[in-house]
Amino acid sequence: MISFLRYVFVLLFLAPLTLKAQQMLQLTVRDTVSGKPLPGAMVRIRAAGDTALLRSALTDQQGKVSFSNISNGKYDLQIHSLGYQDRQQRVTVPGSWPETMLLTPGLQLKEITIREDIPPVRMKGDTIEYNAAKFKTKDNAVVEDLLRKLPGVKVDRDGSIKAQGEDVQRVLVDGKEFFGSDPSVATRNLPADMIDKVQVLDKQSDMAEFTGVADGQQTKTINLVTKKNRKKGYFGNVSAGAGSNGRYEGGFNVNSFTGDMQLSALLKGNNVNKSGFNPSELLKMIMQNKDMLRNLPPSAMSELARMKGVRLEGSQDALAEIVRPSGLTDTRFGGLNFNNDWRNLKLRSSYFFNDNHTRQEYNYARQYRLQDTAYNYLQSGTTRADNINHRADLSGDFKINDRTSLKVSPHLDVTRTQNQGERSYSSWSADGLRLLNTGTQFNSSDFRQQLLTTDILLRHRLPKKGRTIMLNVKPEYFHSDGTSYNRSTSDFYNLPKGPKQEIIDQQRKDKAEIYSVNTNVVYTEPLSRTHSLQIGQQLYYSQGDYQRLVQLPDAAGHYTAPDPLFSDQYEAQQLQYTGKMLLSGNHKRLLYTVGAGWQQSSIDGHSGMKGYHVNGRYQALLPEAYAEWKTGKHDKLIFRYDMQTSRPSVSELQPLEDNSDPLYIRRGNPLLEQRKSQHAGLTYNSFRLNNNNSLFAKLDATYYNTDIADSSSIDLSSGKQSIVPVNVSGNYLLAAAAGKSMGLGKNGSSFTVGLTTSLAKNTTFTNGLSNIIRTFSITPDMNVNYYLGDHVSLTARGSAAWNKRSFSGASLLPESNWLLMYGLEGIITLPWKITLEGSLDGFSSLGMAAGYNNTILLVNTAVGKEIGNRFTLRAEVRDLLNRNESVNRINGNGYIEDRRNNALGRFFLLSAGYKLKHFAKSKNK
Repeated sequence: MISFLRYVFVLLFLAPLTLKAQQMLQLTVRDTVSGKPLPGAMVRIRAAGDTALLRSALTDQQGKVSFSNISNGKYDLQIHSLGYQDRQQRVTVPGSWPETMLLTPGLQLKEITIREDIPPVRMKGDTIEYNAAKFKTKDNAVVEDLLRKLPGVKVDRDGSIKAQGEDVQRVLVDGKEFFGSDPSVATRNLPADMIDKVQVLDKQSDMAEFTGVADGQQTKTINLVTKKNRKKGYFGNVSAGAGSNGRYEGGFNVNSFTGDMQLSALLKGNNVNKSGFNPSELLKMIMQNKDMLRNLPPSAMSELARMKGVRLEGSQDALAEIVRPSGLTDTRFGGLNFNNDWRNLKLRSSYFFNDNHTRQEYNYARQYRLQDTAYNYLQSGTTRADNINHRADLSGDFKINDRTSLKVSPHLDVTRTQNQGERSYSSWSADGLRLLNTGTQFNSSDFRQQLLTTDILLRHRLPKKGRTIMLNVKPEYFHSDGTSYNRSTSDFYNLPKGPKQEIIDQQRKDKAEIYSVNTNVVYTEPLSRTHSLQIGQQLYYSQGDYQRLVQLPDAAGHYTAPDPLFSDQYEAQQLQYTGKMLLSGNHKRLLYTVGAGWQQSSIDGHSGMKGYHVNGRYQALLPEAYAEWKTGKHDKLIFRYDMQTSRPSVSELQPLEDNSDPLYIRRGNPLLEQRKSQHAGLTYNSFRLNNNNSLFAKLDATYYNTDIADSSSIDLSSGKQSIVPVNVSGNYLLAAAAGKSMGLGKNGSSFTVGLTTSLAKNTTFTNGLSNIIRTFSITPDMNVNYYLGDHVSLTARGSAAWNKRSFSGASLLPESNWLLMYGLEGIITLPWKITLEGSLDGFSSLGMAAGYNNTILLVNTAVGKEIGNRFTLRAEVRDLLNRNESVNRINGNGYIEDRRNNALGRFFLLSAGYKLKHFAKSKNK
């Protein structure tokens, strides 16, 4: 082992100084008449005589393109650029690779004629490219409005994006990240009229792109290609609007894109429930401190629920409620973004802040109807949540030489959350005649979290083609501290010894400090022209100190008396080692990777206050497989399989009671085993150029060998519960989805239809009895975009979700309900630069308790008037019928709960906008 590490470090740090550098394969594409470089030309490489695409790339602003990791052999090189004759040449590596290729101009047509001939959708290799000019959007539209018009792309009400049935996780602007990894910052702030092309692709992980070994970690990505005349000057917009009931919305967005340099600034604010949260940063914080979930406002939960890989416990009904945030939200957000590419350095940097304030009123009605457990639980109250988040990202990718690069990416995240709530609650017998308990509660909290991490990635190519080594080191520091107050009075009326009153009055101080480092070394060895072997060694270590001090008031009302029952001081060390070996094959139409890893991990915890120990030892074999088969020129079949594990959290292991809710007392279980699950997925994508038809179908199955679920003990005489996490096995989730998009003519009109279905099994325990809940859902959906000439745009969409539950125990719970969502939108362009807009958004719930079944219709109207080329006036009415409500049903551990929250109602808004733009003269418009 020592000799191996010595070899690794010699290669990493000494080889770049001693080995002779080799040039990458570079090519410059120029105009044969003028000799000027041609940016945006498509360069494709195929094995000689083969039709399967091997590599492809676009030339940069200097007409240059480069390729690395190309094996020796003969290849067909093809160059394509709009307005030029295609050129193809057979080359040999090494040998006859050209430094420059000249393209001859084609027919001398006017540029406007060429642009009109471009189809609305076309394929470039594995990338689907949409011509933005073919899809009509309203005045002052943002990129999100444009995406709603694209066939095969679905934008939900909460802003989440799906393309070909998969979640879009990254949105790039001209190939560069825009304000970090949050897709919504680009889609909700950049103006749609700056976009020339929208490209949808599956981006490989950094490791796969470097080593050439596919790991299946693809990210569905949208790349926004800006118009050429937007790259020499600045553009943006300023807007301000005010309306009835104190509603407002406004801000500015300014961008300067010059060649490879991007500079953007934005500052916006509103109180019309538009969130500026960044879900990826929320996830990082929550992974360190699960208690933070209780301190998030609804709009933040909405953003979090959209993330791929985030597993929020609950039914589809619960998730449907989360992504329709309730309450009234006042948000201010903004930041700076700067990106640039130099010869040997690629710099990405951004700062973003979000200041969010939410006020919410709610009424919940819960029914327990399982075996020996039957009663009703009602609660109503108000909450106020204030959250401010600052994050800064910096990434520098240094090209040390042609073989070695170093990428350093520091990240800082600072969050403060302040919550306050008041509620009343009561529990009744199932027939509603016998009162079990009543109570009131007031709580408040003030928490601060800081996260500092740096991702260091060193990559080196050895002299032999395909032989690479990569070292990744990621140190991280997390700190959290906060103070909360919990005051409640509960009266219990049916206890064996008679009525009893319980009063809680506590001050709680929480503090967590965690240091961790994650290291990973990956070595790739080519075995043949088509096969490679990859070996990886990963080591993770963390040290955490957790403190909870609960104090009671003294005679003077000061919180000075410790409560040892709910207090603790806990230390934990976590160590995890993973060794992995993968075999990769790369053939003409088939790409595959198979292998396995062995993982060993441990958790050692000790309570300095209570004296208990937590010792967890876990191990697992982690097989994985990935295959990509191109069944045709534009057809692809992908298979994925892997096994994953996750260790229990500190709060799940710590045997410490939490009485934040006086009727639901939680504590951890130090005997928990780790979660272990297997996942398999099959995806098919097809695209036809002749009629812009696309088809996708996907199957996913997840089986939990070991899972963690709640075990609840309910005192039926009082309605009080004690909840402990326990291990279960046999849970699963099966899901299938399919969709088809069809072009309607050549003007961008399209019709999309889809179907999603899932079957889930979850096991919980109530009073020692297991309860197996099976949930089946099926959701058909459709979307139509239709253009009548250049002046009328119509959009219709709808979905109908049917959810059915079954319980293993005797149950009187309703077992099915419908959730219908539908909408209609129209844009009409009139003479004198006047635009009329109208939309109808509908939400219907069926199968709920009396008083909760309803239909919500939101009618919005607007009229806009352009004044010159810069100014716009806009008058709009949102929720014209004043029908907005938030009503939903969730399914929990042995219960269903119907929920009603306050929601934003009717308001009028008058706004003015001004377009900022200054560009060098160009023929491109």
